[in-house]
Amino acid sequence: MSGNADDLVRRLAAGLRAAELYAPHHPLVQRSVAALASACSAHLSDASSLVVGFIGDDVVVNDTRLGKGSASLTGFVRGLRDREIEKITFHRGITPDEIQTFLSELADRRSRTPIPDRLASRGVRRVAIGKLSVEDTSQDALGIEAARRVYSTAVSSAETLWQQAKSGDKPDPEDARKIIDSLANIVTQDRTSLMALTALKKYDNYTFTHMVNVSALAMAQARALNIEGTLLREFGFAALMHDIGKVHTPLEVLNKPDKLTKDEFDVMKRHVVDGAHILRRTPEMPALAPIVAFEHHLKQDLSGYPEKIGSRKLNLCTMIVSIADVFDALRSTRPYRKGLATDRIRNIMGEQGSPAFNQPLLKRFVNLMGLFPVGNLVRLNTDELAVVTAEHPTDPFRPQVKIIMDEKGEFLEEPLLANTWERDGRGEHSRAVVEAVDPESLDIDPLKYL
Repeated sequence: MSGNADDLVRRLAAGLRAAELYAPHHPLVQRSVAALASACSAHLSDASSLVVGFIGDDVVVNDTRLGKGSASLTGFVRGLRDREIEKITFHRGITPDEIQTFLSELADRRSRTPIPDRLASRGVRRVAIGKLSVEDTSQDALGIEAARRVYSTAVSSAETLWQQAKSGDKPDPEDARKIIDSLANIVTQDRTSLMALTALKKYDNYTFTHMVNVSALAMAQARALNIEGTLLREFGFAALMHDIGKVHTPLEVLNKPDKLTKDEFDVMKRHVVDGAHILRRTPEMPALAPIVAFEHHLKQDLSGYPEKIGSRKLNLCTMIVSIADVFDALRSTRPYRKGLATDRIRNIMGEQGSPAFNQPLLKRFVNLMGLFPVGNLVRLNTDELAVVTAEHPTDPFRPQVKIIMDEKGEFLEEPLLANTWERDGRGEHSRAVVEAVDPESLDIDPLKYL
């Protein structure tokens, strides 16, 4: 299959190059069209459609991720990416005429009319271009790069939702739903990659990364409780929108580095009511969303805020979102505070007698995240630096790591995979994790080692 897929992509790239250089009836263009039509027919003989997707510089044909190609093929992929083309779908029955028209429109960079509109106006029905979604990739095609792309798109879409609400418009539920569908798929199929992405401690676009992080963390918790399908997505939806009322909170209050005055804290507290109002007024908003926006700063004993609300039982989604919200806020670096390490956050959130969180849910969350989550940069007792690549199923103190820097501070040419739970010939553990390290302080991207 891989060889045929390679051939198909090379014919597609050659066809586009020919269409960019020559007139439609040039012999080279005609040969390229015929070759691509033949390759498509072979793939579509036992399938109704054929998807060619582009993830970074990689190409995925249906369920097959192709190896790194030539420089010319890399240029082809990047050229499509520059035009925001992530997916090309060919449908059974496609004709050489449709392929020629498709290549001609794809080669035309002068027209400002979107390519799908141009194809539709010329009667092309069996080839389509668009954005790649997680559903288009198999489990094998998922991974940190696919998760990174979905996460980045989700953060961008979260910003759009925020700006819609800030300008007085109702947030578009369809935009939110697209975010949740993509995140829910990764939570279900590749939770490790998504959890590693949420651990990045950057404060650029904190508001929007926090929205996405809380949504992902809440869905991971819900999934661990065997919640799935529509309800899983509603949990994610409510988590994504939990802080939307802060669009009405002045920035000088939101970003104040010092302790808020009583008046400022009163202003801050209004966001739970404002958020509930915004979400109640928004059509097609799941009923959970305004409830969670209203409740997420209430504690188990109903202290917290809003105050004087009478007797009520907190929603399960609220209790899950509250844990995700505080956890992500504490570990995130802000302009006025560095993010905390996971073990320190565990101690803060798990204080005995704290009424803030549902304790069984908190314990489940701690087990879910692990002491040293995948993607964390850590220092070993040998003074080596490593990236956590997998958690031990029963001992959170002894993860699998990829060592990237030796005890002298020199990067290894080839990272070394090590299981810190393994014992040496004397029956002792030769390596152990000592502490988490802030990767930004060393200008290291841990995710590239996963």
